[in-house]
Amino acid sequence: MQFKTLGLALCALLLSACSDSSSTKNFTGTLRFATFHVDMAYDDSQGYFTLLQQTGATGDQQDPRLANLAAILQQTYQERQPDVLLLTGFSTSVGEGGRADDTAAVQFEQNYLSQPQASDLTGLSYPYRYVASTNSGQFIPYDIDGDGKLSLPEDAQGPGHFHGQNSFVLLSKYALDAEQARTFRQFKWQDVNGVSKPKRDDGTELDDDAWAALSVMDTNFVDIAMRLPDGRQISLLLTQLVDQQPAEGALRSGWAQQRNGAQLDFIADYISDRNDGDYLVDDAGRRGGANLNRPFVLMGNLNNDEDPFRLTVQTDWADTYEINSSAIRKVLSDSYLLGSNGRFNTDSLTPASFGAEEYKMGVGSSHIHPRVWTSLSGMRFSYVLPHKDLHIADSGVFWPAIGESGFQWLYDDSGASDPALSSHERLVWVDVDFGRSVN
Repeated sequence: MQFKTLGLALCALLLSACSDSSSTKNFTGTLRFATFHVDMAYDDSQGYFTLLQQTGATGDQQDPRLANLAAILQQTYQERQPDVLLLTGFSTSVGEGGRADDTAAVQFEQNYLSQPQASDLTGLSYPYRYVASTNSGQFIPYDIDGDGKLSLPEDAQGPGHFHGQNSFVLLSKYALDAEQARTFRQFKWQDVNGVSKPKRDDGTELDDDAWAALSVMDTNFVDIAMRLPDGRQISLLLTQLVDQQPAEGALRSGWAQQRNGAQLDFIADYISDRNDGDYLVDDAGRRGGANLNRPFVLMGNLNNDEDPFRLTVQTDWADTYEINSSAIRKVLSDSYLLGSNGRFNTDSLTPASFGAEEYKMGVGSSHIHPRVWTSLSGMRFSYVLPHKDLHIADSGVFWPAIGESGFQWLYDDSGASDPALSSHERLVWVDVDFGRSVN
């Protein structure tokens, strides 16, 4: 009887150890976390059908641009490909109940990512996938843009010609706890600490009812747990924030700047270690910020840059415009849980490239740190930001200079950067060494 009791106690102890995400720390591998804004959110009412057709194509019928995107993702730098990959600027279709359709994501994986795009490339396979529901194109019965009529794309929780136009997709080689993921599509703009009601760019006031109905996120903010091989969990914090580009010919959009700023305030509160996020409520009614019992990696397109020189470069597809660079500093400089506090554009482990420096010489810019650019707009817009307890082994931006391996996916025959070949943004990656991480 005594031995039976002892055996049961030992069994319970072993089960407890297995279920504790921090009890076994045997995994010492290095994982690559990457994000890439793929420009697969087509700006028309048939955009998702176009994407379904393109991603479903095989053989000679495949879209050359999507093949180039897959090639960029398949290339290796220091013998690594992404283990955890966030694709922003990716369309879905959001149906009743807020469920996002994953057909285009599945087809892109099967027909492009898993198929080597060149003889020296290796296909990618991800057993775990999460397609985010989004506010983009979700119609609301309020005149958000003040044009006197109710219509998409502007009269929506987030601009879009159809519900799902702008979203993001997470692909992972490690298990994701999708059932317990926290999402924040419904959290209202007016409820973010410290915000005030914005005015439209023409100076007119937004109706009080419309202001009360608007969510802060124009897409979504997702907190999803990923399980390492030894049972430990880390949180993946995923988002794509509103683009601050104004209407054609304008220098700035006060509306977009205020919304982007409110979104960044939300994120700063969410990852705060000072209980600043206690007021936040997710779509399932759960209150509070990030689970600080485990480290996190914040990933996505934040559409902002802390550099104080705020003018983007003029391109063939977009005029020069000004961003509210002060908004992102609350996340980058004041968030004590991030790994390079206060030194994000200058730290030696900030993702960077020589290709961006080469590009800067051709377009001209007052940006102080062009090596960290992730966009042809001349800004650092895409980020992979690990928790301070995670050891960064290496990082970079895939932006080869002309003539370097992979440049053919970014430059035309004349040597000019051409977003039509792949994307107007660049792949950003950070390697985390779990053998040297605290948690």
